[in-house]
Amino acid sequence: MDAKLKIFAMLMLFCLSKGGDASEQCGLSDLKVNQTAVGNQVGGQQEYSVEVENKCICTQTNVKLLCPGFNSSIRIDPSVISLDPDGKFCTLVNGGAVRRADVIKFNYAWSIEFSFLPVSSDIACS
Repeated sequence: MDAKLKIFAMLMLFCLSKGGDASEQCGLSDLKVNQTAVGNQVGGQQEYSVEVENKCICTQTNVKLLCPGFNSSIRIDPSVISLDPDGKFCTLVNGGAVRRADVIKFNYAWSIEFSFLPVSSDIACS
């Protein structure tokens, strides 16, 4: 009976250790970037529609995307996405909260398509 109790206790500890903090279950791979050419030409440049969705169960803040030299021939609301002073990264929603299932949308027009690869964020679980 003592051996069964030890095995049960070990299994319980294993299960609890696998649960962990929800923030450990989230990462950059939970930021899904979907970009499509919308078919419009603006001043001879292709227009793109970008959506960044947070699939993490937690809120992500200070979301940074790789976007070296990002520019657009159409106005983009800087409170949605803005190029950092280093010219390499863009910040979503002024570094504010991107909650679970939030989809941040913007359009831009330029001669090249930018990657907007997520490179960093802070995870905020409550």
